[in-house]
Amino acid sequence: MCILFVYRNIYANANNYRLIVASNRDENFNRPAVPARFWEKYPHCLGGMDMEPGREGGSWLSLSTKGHAGVLLNLPGETRSTESAGQNRGFLVKDYVTSEMSPESYLNELHLKNQKNQYDPYNLILINLRTAAVYYLNSSENSPGHVVCQDNVIGFGNSLLDTPLKKVEAGKKWFQKIVENVTVSNEESLIEDLIKLLGNREKCLPDPELKRRCTNYYEELSSIFVEILNVYGTRTHSVLLVDGANRVKFVEKTLMPDHTWNYETFNVTLEGE
Repeated sequence: MCILFVYRNIYANANNYRLIVASNRDENFNRPAVPARFWEKYPHCLGGMDMEPGREGGSWLSLSTKGHAGVLLNLPGETRSTESAGQNRGFLVKDYVTSEMSPESYLNELHLKNQKNQYDPYNLILINLRTAAVYYLNSSENSPGHVVCQDNVIGFGNSLLDTPLKKVEAGKKWFQKIVENVTVSNEESLIEDLIKLLGNREKCLPDPELKRRCTNYYEELSSIFVEILNVYGTRTHSVLLVDGANRVKFVEKTLMPDHTWNYETFNVTLEGE
């Protein structure tokens, strides 16, 4: 279970933000992973990396200084027409941010692969850091293919885009209040407010859609910040800011194996066209 909020402003200038992105990664606490860093083989790419044996190298959220960004969310409660194990979904993000493909071409190819049920169910969000265009694809059997999101404030969770979970709807309203009329001069307080939002434990119930998709631990999964029996929960808060001058700040707060939180900040500028 994960959650993602995106604010987009195609008219941004150097004093305000083209993109504001806030996301939680929820995962088993004992699943090995590497916190955000620049990748040795692809030094223009930045993000955390899965180190689960057999799935090493995948990523749930990453970006490139060439203007690509991708976020992967689980989609529970969907059926697959095959019982064979799905391919590693984490490489869907990695393969995109390391490629030169356009979002449209990448998602069109992926949608064709989805017809063969090659992956476990997912939501995939691709973001153009230069234009603030946001693209969405899910792998459900009835998926029509990718869509381009037109709203300026968008929320994504572990359901289809047109049937959002209650915590996504509530979080979207809270997120909108935080980003409204914000400027780069408010950056420090903006990041603090976004991290606070990502740590919100308020349960958003009742939620029939969540209960249909996740019968087990339904109530525990109804908040933005998740914690279940010290076994599973929110492990990473990510904040991505891109201003109208192509300056990028990426902040990651990660729960470490000793249960302390590690805070990393990266400042880069998007490369020339």
